[in-house]
Amino acid sequence: MNSLLPLSRGALSLLSVTIGLLFATLPAKGQTQRVSDIDRRIAPRTQFQKPIAWEVGDHTFLFEGTSLAGTQYLFDFDPGTPGIGRDHFDLYYAGVYDLRISRKMANTLTYGVNTRLLTSGIAGSEATEGRFDVYLRGIWGQVSYGDFDDRDTLVLSARNSLAGEANLFYDGFVNTSPSRAFRYRARYSSFLVDAAVDDDGRNYNAGFLYRSPHETVKRAWSFDYHGGDLYGRYARNGVTFGHMLTYGSWDITAGVSWDHLDPYAGFNSFDRISGSIGTGYKWGRTTVGAGLLVAETGGGDLEYGATAGFRYDFSRGFSFNAGYLYLDSNSLGTDGLPVTAGQLSGIRTSFSYRF
Repeated sequence: MNSLLPLSRGALSLLSVTIGLLFATLPAKGQTQRVSDIDRRIAPRTQFQKPIAWEVGDHTFLFEGTSLAGTQYLFDFDPGTPGIGRDHFDLYYAGVYDLRISRKMANTLTYGVNTRLLTSGIAGSEATEGRFDVYLRGIWGQVSYGDFDDRDTLVLSARNSLAGEANLFYDGFVNTSPSRAFRYRARYSSFLVDAAVDDDGRNYNAGFLYRSPHETVKRAWSFDYHGGDLYGRYARNGVTFGHMLTYGSWDITAGVSWDHLDPYAGFNSFDRISGSIGTGYKWGRTTVGAGLLVAETGGGDLEYGATAGFRYDFSRGFSFNAGYLYLDSNSLGTDGLPVTAGQLSGIRTSFSYRF
């Protein structure tokens, strides 16, 4: 591909460093949203739709993203539920925008910089989050430093079968750390491996995903271990198991998890166990999905979550999405503080565009 920008290699290097430093200066904070929450709304690309890409000085630049905007109406809502808005009607928006720079060298090694901008806004509250990573990839896998990708990408749970604005809160597991980390990822035949440790050593996790090589009925299994700090309140050890079955236009996914939490404040340790199941079906331009979560924290009341939604793909990455949301979770630890608490029910709709 011919270069579209008249930049020298020195200017390119300077630009790469500048982008990395820009995102490095943004505060490392909790995720405003998971990238997978956006992925459910993305229509598949057509054969005519490609990311925006060009080559400059032996480096490949790729720019792609997703924007969405919609409405939300909550019938029942606990103001203590974080990041969801308020009662009744609200407008909201969100987006994921990626700029990736890479170069494959003559010795088959590839190095690169990934940068990501996450935006969201609802009920007068706006958030912008910058992420990045730098990486080196070879036949042995990829090593990286940063926070570009979510660290539960290999975990199978009901979320994998959802569509449109369906959202199953706390779907079978408590999220892994969003902090910047040293990370190793690789593929060994049908196995995927993803292991990471925070740059301060406070959190660590390792995930494994196996995909069966069969063409008619496809199966996948996942295992994830996560340990370290949770919320700055608990020492944590936990595991998650998941299974996904794909047959024709059907996807069925189930996941179970166990977390052992030990409060720093000296209270008794306690467990959180949970399970989720979800299913999705696609015909033509329409994809539907539904999911159910049941959990228990510290021997307390059962926690429930449910959702259903659909996505209609118009063309070229443009979709309409809708979903029903339900959550009833007290989820208190032995220290009396909420772990995965929230109460709400409502509907959401949106239009999304992927480029």
